[in-house]
Amino acid sequence: MMYRLPPNAVVLPVPLWGLDLVEEYVPSSHGVSRRRLTTPAAIGTRFLPPFELLLDQILVAVGQPADVAEALADIARFADSHDLRRAMQDERVWTLVHQRLLANSLYRHVKLGEAIGLARSLYRYLLPLTIPIPDVDVVHASAAAFCVLPALAAKVRLGIPLVLTEHGIYVRERILELVRKDASTLEKVMFSNLYRAIAQAAYHVADLVAPVCRYNVRWETELGLAPRKIRVIYNGVDPDRFSPGADGVSSGAGAGERRPTVAWVGRIQPLKDLLNLIRAIRIVSRSLPDVLCEIFGPDSDPTYAAQCREAVKAAGLGETIRFEGPTTDTARAYREADLVVLSSMSEGFPYTVVEAMMCARPVVATDVGGVSEALDDESLLAEPQNAASLADAILRQLGRPRSEREALGARLRQRAVANFTERRFLSSYDDLYRELDVRVH
Repeated sequence: MMYRLPPNAVVLPVPLWGLDLVEEYVPSSHGVSRRRLTTPAAIGTRFLPPFELLLDQILVAVGQPADVAEALADIARFADSHDLRRAMQDERVWTLVHQRLLANSLYRHVKLGEAIGLARSLYRYLLPLTIPIPDVDVVHASAAAFCVLPALAAKVRLGIPLVLTEHGIYVRERILELVRKDASTLEKVMFSNLYRAIAQAAYHVADLVAPVCRYNVRWETELGLAPRKIRVIYNGVDPDRFSPGADGVSSGAGAGERRPTVAWVGRIQPLKDLLNLIRAIRIVSRSLPDVLCEIFGPDSDPTYAAQCREAVKAAGLGETIRFEGPTTDTARAYREADLVVLSSMSEGFPYTVVEAMMCARPVVATDVGGVSEALDDESLLAEPQNAASLADAILRQLGRPRSEREALGARLRQRAVANFTERRFLSSYDDLYRELDVRVH
């Protein structure tokens, strides 16, 4: 379903890849004057010092968050009136990168071409700093990631209060991705350091951090976030849109067909670990040969999605697992299933689980992120990346009488309505914004 922006919202896309010039996505930028002002002298005095400080911080596993924040803010000051792209193309920049790498025992064998490639990647990741800071009362970032850079600059330079929401823990998820990625040691270490440095700088300057579950708090405090800044705000959904059937009871597959049906809803990409679900369904099918698993969602990672489809074909599960593609009616997908399953290896506070709860459907999910906080029932949890554990949990629920599953679904909806509504979620953020506004004024 396409979300329609309210009239008081303005979107300014910042493409990290594809475009090179700031004026291509910020029409008001004066491209010619930016390039004219970006002289070798300006680069040497206004850009190289903060860039060198930032580089030194990401060459070590544990840096100084205050230094990272100040360096990023100074780079944003430079980008206000100068051409960041031209500065990053300066020979002194990639020579500095190469020299710093050679001086480090871990990277001493790096070649000049690799250093230039690293500098190019850094330019792309720093592009959000080129966005002019608008006249606002509060800045709100949706992750301790590159999207926080404009907000961080606004806080450091102008003192605008910064709110940071964490859905998943970005550092953790990117490191998991780097571990699986076929990349050089330089890329894996440098970028894991960069992700950590930006997250810690964001935690350092943020006024309040609102993780979507208590699970995230453990990671945030380990990364240096002060507990006094933390305010857990659970994701919420509309209980009218996500609701049981007209009679107050979800239909489930058993009401219209004999096959016991499992629904999976999400983006098909590695962190959702659909391959693990496929292995689990193969185990389940040995006990329930007529089980049906319906996969709803887009191929966010086409390569991974192709692997999943090939795994289904190789396992001979073509009649058992169906790829239904994206749906504009996820509530119906939940209602028509006997069981909703989440198979992720990493999550924050997943909407899939809460939406299914609101629809009064039984849920089985891997014990990741805030899933256990949502369900509050250990019997519904499975060990992540463990097909046998997930299969056991699925079989346990599908083996129960339908009346018991419906009672479980009703209890889960009651819990969701009490704790995870959209109204409660919005009210919490409204209170938070007003609190920060009072602090400033």
